[in-house]
Amino acid sequence: MSMTFTNNACYGNDNELLALLKEYSALIPPLHLKFPVQCSFTEVHAFLLHRVLLGPHLGQYPPSRRYQQSFWKWAIEHLERMDKDEEDSEIDIRIYDRYLSLMSAPIDPSGPPPDSYMTYYWRPPTSLGSANQNCHETITLLESRTTIENGTTGLRTWCASFVLASYLIANAEIIHNQTVLELGCGSGFLGIIVATIQQKFNERHQSHRQPLPAVLLTDVNAGVLSRCRDNVQLGCNHSANHPNITFSTLDWFDALSMPLSENTMTAFLSKANVGVVIGADIVFDPILVPPLVATLRLALSFKSTRMVVVALTVRNEQTLAHFLTEAVKELCVEEVPHTFTSATYFGVDTTGVDTGLDVKIFKFTPRNSAL
Repeated sequence: MSMTFTNNACYGNDNELLALLKEYSALIPPLHLKFPVQCSFTEVHAFLLHRVLLGPHLGQYPPSRRYQQSFWKWAIEHLERMDKDEEDSEIDIRIYDRYLSLMSAPIDPSGPPPDSYMTYYWRPPTSLGSANQNCHETITLLESRTTIENGTTGLRTWCASFVLASYLIANAEIIHNQTVLELGCGSGFLGIIVATIQQKFNERHQSHRQPLPAVLLTDVNAGVLSRCRDNVQLGCNHSANHPNITFSTLDWFDALSMPLSENTMTAFLSKANVGVVIGADIVFDPILVPPLVATLRLALSFKSTRMVVVALTVRNEQTLAHFLTEAVKELCVEEVPHTFTSATYFGVDTTGVDTGLDVKIFKFTPRNSAL
């Protein structure tokens, strides 16, 4: 979905109101929000009423009621302290009504946070055909707000996904015409990014339009894969209109099964014609290193596969070193220098998620590759 914002002192690029909209939509805790003090009461009040409370997108895909309750308490407190532009300026009754309705509903603040819609905004670069710098794309996901849910960490978006997404946006030529396989697709964030890049690139080059390449989203967890499918197919996401996205269960341990010619991983890859493999935050358990390396090696053994690009959060130096040591035995491994963060294109600080941890990007290619 595309949204255009007016370009004035308070509501143009990288301004206070747009920043607040991004943070509200991404459920940044009110403790970490910055109230737009450079804007007048009229500007802030109109923004909160029409963009947040009555905005059609956030109305259809709202943050959880628990988050809304804390946000509107924070917003009302700040509005009531502001100097009014005019004598009759006052807070619209609909804002109070929303807060009161949230207060009247039973919400257990001591329980785990409920699943919630999250919306992320990003501004496409000119390479993807965005001439209007006030135009933003959105990605909306239903995500878990806990670290682990039902035995998996795949139901929320982690910092490494934002970093890899930023890298792919800045280097769209890597994937725009390639079949992309994602290992560990999680809630669907990267899949939506890849699909959107392919679509926008195709739209920009209408005179040379080609059928869109495939986006192959895989995970070993059936619940994660189901959530991914639901998010990718949300009507507000560009990916809902991509005609060539598939969702498949893929177990990396299958790459260790012998003989290779008869295992299910080989059968899957031989039909997929993969050009680029991607993955974010997929090295977190030493037990998974051998099957993951075997999966990368097998994928890169097919002539169609040009490279693997992964973004890895450094939570355990030993686990990362073990993975790289095993991978370099059979593959070319290159660390890609970068300065990407979750704020690069998406304008949010993923406060509390992997705070202070480094995210590294690596590219893997076959040993006989010239790439």
